[in-house]
Amino acid sequence: MIKPPPKDENPAWLRLPPGLHFRRVGKGPPGFSAFIIRGKPGPVAVINGATHGDEYEGPTVLRELVRLINPRDLRGTLVIIPVLHEEAFFAGTRGHPKDGSNLARVFPGDPRGNQAERVAHLFLNQILRHADYYLDLHSGGVLHDLLPWTGYIITGRSEIDRVQAAMAACFDDFWCWGSPYNPGRTISAAVDNGIPAVYTENRGGAGVHPDDARDLHRGLRNFLLRFGFLKGATPRLKKQSIRLTTDRHEVTIQLHHPSPAGGLFISAVAVGDKVRKRALVGTVYPLGGKTGIPVRATHPGTVISLRRKRSVATGDALASLVVLPRPR
Repeated sequence: MIKPPPKDENPAWLRLPPGLHFRRVGKGPPGFSAFIIRGKPGPVAVINGATHGDEYEGPTVLRELVRLINPRDLRGTLVIIPVLHEEAFFAGTRGHPKDGSNLARVFPGDPRGNQAERVAHLFLNQILRHADYYLDLHSGGVLHDLLPWTGYIITGRSEIDRVQAAMAACFDDFWCWGSPYNPGRTISAAVDNGIPAVYTENRGGAGVHPDDARDLHRGLRNFLLRFGFLKGATPRLKKQSIRLTTDRHEVTIQLHHPSPAGGLFISAVAVGDKVRKRALVGTVYPLGGKTGIPVRATHPGTVISLRRKRSVATGDALASLVVLPRPR
């Protein structure tokens, strides 16, 4: 059921007729461009890419999705924002190029705050709070390689958690990570407003791997079928490896295996490798030193994130390991 918008903040699509529409949200900066696909009366799904400016899988696949969806076949409304943080996108940086502000850490935002806080406030109030479902498409960006996964916040509210688990299951080429609430995220802003939300993470690398594009398209189409936006039966979904954790630190991969020094990082493992505790993850070679500093696994697990960019500063995350259950 579509939530009635507050009287003073009608969403951009409320009075649009069926069809494909383009709207500029915000007089910006800050601002972003939205494609609004209106079909028959029904729910609203908001889908965006480039919450971080160096992640290109979302923008690429969402532009293709706009072309593939025929409004006449649609029940409900799709609000598709290929690039949410435009200034970071044009700079090719994770955060804002001037102040480094990270859009995925500042929700609910502030209309008088820094650059990212202003985008967050605009997106939350003009778009996100009026949605029935939310999907945020991420990747490893230019810094990391990832083992693709989908995830959601475990809220403890059974109905929201049930819907989120069903949304995540649609991305059945990905493993699934359910985790505790972390403030400041797009998905935490969604669940704060009672909106089921999932995110995806693709491998990254400043490009779009063909497998990632294919798997995202499949997952998005599964979602649209399963939740009634498109007619037809949902394909039989593959079994996923599902990890549910209560450890907030576990999912904050930017803190894992920090570099002991600045220098050159050479990895000894690859994404997807299973490693034992104390196994060599890689070596950091300080620029002024003759010998390298080994970095060893603090716990066993599968490598789900690995530093791609070889130049590192002290404290940069080098790798993340997670114990992945068998698919079920």
